Amino acid sequence: EVTIEAVPPQVAEDNNVLLLVHNLPLALGAFAWYKGNPVSTNAEIVHFVTGTNKTTTGPAHSGRETVYSNGSLLIQRVTVKDTGVYTIEMTDENFRRTEATVQFHVHQPVTQPSLQVTNTTVKELDSVTLTCLSNDIGANIQWLFNSQSLQLTERMTLSQNNSILRIDPIKREDAGEYQCEISNPVSVKRSNSIKLDIIFDPHHHHHH
Repeated sequence: EVTIEAVPPQVAEDNNVLLLVHNLPLALGAFAWYKGNPVSTNAEIVHFVTGTNKTTTGPAHSGRETVYSNGSLLIQRVTVKDTGVYTIEMTDENFRRTEATVQFHVHQPVTQPSLQVTNTTVKELDSVTLTCLSNDIGANIQWLFNSQSLQLTERMTLSQNNSILRIDPIKREDAGEYQCEISNPVSVKRSNSIKLDIIFDPHHHHHH
């Protein structure tokens, strides 16, 4: 059975992806690659006749695709628009057609987030809010404390897709360096670090 593998399945924009065909039948008359599924004539990228090794480009060919005699398709300098399903349609010597599909995702690398804080010097038992500002919608947000993954305590709450960290009440052991890190399947970036100082106020009474 023919299977196709996208290498890599998660691609950074401007990189290349190879749609690697496994077990291409030997007795093929021709095969064609299409963007999408079901296939339509105007979405044909390339058509390859096996007997003559003749390649014809289709309406969906962008100039960045290269087809190989083993069926594989190389797409260079991918853009986010290239994300999606691709279909190879194979025609055997009796003109019977079979298909196989594959998909991959293209991601733009994340940009560096910035970390903001309500105040860097906090009295013990007061509260503090740290905000991770990122332009990358849907990216994963992690928090770091002294360069290690932050262990959340019951005094910490995360909101809005983890972009806001609130510590209330704050304690002396919370003093240190905070950072946020955003990532997607192709990249990761860390924010500036913010150092929190906790002042112990002997006159500070516990609020109920």
